[in-house]
Amino acid sequence: MHRLLGIVDQRLDVPKRSRGLLAAFAIGGCCIALSTIGSRLAGIDLPFAFALVAVVFGAFWYGALNASVVALTTIPAAVVLNADHPYVTPTNTVVVALFSIVLILFGGHMTTLRRCADAEARRCGRREVFLQSMFSATPAAMLIADSEGEVVAINASARSILGIDVDDGTYLRLADVLPGPQTDIAGSRLIDRADGRRLTLSVSSVKLFLDTSELQTIYIHDETEAIAAADQLAQLQAELLQLGRATALGQLGSAIAHEVNQPLAAAANYAKVAQVALARGCLEAEVREPLEAALRHIFGAAAVLRRLRDFIRRSPLQPQWVDAHQLIMESTRIGAMAVRRADAELSLFVADDLGEVLIDATQIQQVVLNLLSNAAEAVTGSPIRRVELRATADVPDQCTITVIDTGPGIAPGFEDDVFVPFRTTKVDGLGVGLSISRTIVTAHHGTIAGETNAEGGATFWFTLPRRAAPERMANAA
Repeated sequence: MHRLLGIVDQRLDVPKRSRGLLAAFAIGGCCIALSTIGSRLAGIDLPFAFALVAVVFGAFWYGALNASVVALTTIPAAVVLNADHPYVTPTNTVVVALFSIVLILFGGHMTTLRRCADAEARRCGRREVFLQSMFSATPAAMLIADSEGEVVAINASARSILGIDVDDGTYLRLADVLPGPQTDIAGSRLIDRADGRRLTLSVSSVKLFLDTSELQTIYIHDETEAIAAADQLAQLQAELLQLGRATALGQLGSAIAHEVNQPLAAAANYAKVAQVALARGCLEAEVREPLEAALRHIFGAAAVLRRLRDFIRRSPLQPQWVDAHQLIMESTRIGAMAVRRADAELSLFVADDLGEVLIDATQIQQVVLNLLSNAAEAVTGSPIRRVELRATADVPDQCTITVIDTGPGIAPGFEDDVFVPFRTTKVDGLGVGLSISRTIVTAHHGTIAGETNAEGGATFWFTLPRRAAPERMANAA
């Protein structure tokens, strides 16, 4: 700030000394002329009077240097022009010279003080104009209030945000401008403008302590559009996630049909057996068993449909602590459909000490389904069709889910683009599955990556923060 004010002060105009010297010679000449004219025409016979007046004027108006020039010009001239005058004696000349020196010193000192005061006033005025322009023109919305809650200054940005069309002379109360608690003004506030708009403001303040009063500078930031944009972005992301889930299930259409048709066909067979048994007049016990089996298969088909419904429906992000082992097993039930459709072998390893993860279960199930579906598609044309899913907790406070396949691996040139949206090597693919997966994992404070295996195939893994299961924490305690 000192450097800034120094730059502002450098613009001060400095009076030019040469003009003062010219004025001093002019004053001296005028004094000599007036003394001569007064003596010959008006009978004013005071040879040193005009000289002293000129010294006083020069000292108090232009300073000691200029007054000295006036004295050196007028006093010798008075002595020369009035040499025969009785008042012009060596003693009087010395007295006038000494008195002139006193006038020069005193007047010069007063002139210096006046010039310093004028310079300081100009400096303060320029600083005031500069700071006022900074306060008024800054895009940051600011207002200043006193300890009584009265707004003493408000800039144009704050007036624009708050919808106030007033000048600085209008009386405003802080409680009227920013309704709500006044003891702690900082924080987020909802206000209703006069035009009906509702704004969400972020307010912060800084206290300023003066000798006789206390002020606070209040900064206002309008977050209404940012919050609306964030809400819109969240809605678009939710729609994209739902689209990703719908796309994933659409690719599993035949597998889903098989998963539902198989238990329904079995239920139909058991129902047929029960029908035949009833036709033969069999006992109730002989009919109950096939009917119960049919019900089990019907409930199994209903469970498949329920899982698919829960997976596809739109719901807000609801992170909660979930048993990681149960999550992996539930996610694999859906992803296994894709593996079976590819006529591949699925091997599963889930560690016993996974603990709990803070997640939205549906979104993490979507990540597992995307990885298993990609792995199933990768091994479709391979002589060895094997997909492996591993869930481990080798790193403290972290759960790692890994999917390994025996396919051709990541296509050359795509190693750095596998998570880029709409980048895909599939003829009928959208290229959004892995991008959505990265978005989900990142939102859960995890990481996701993939690489081609040295022996062939690809490995993709992602991590999630975890904690020990409650019973393990209780035992440790």
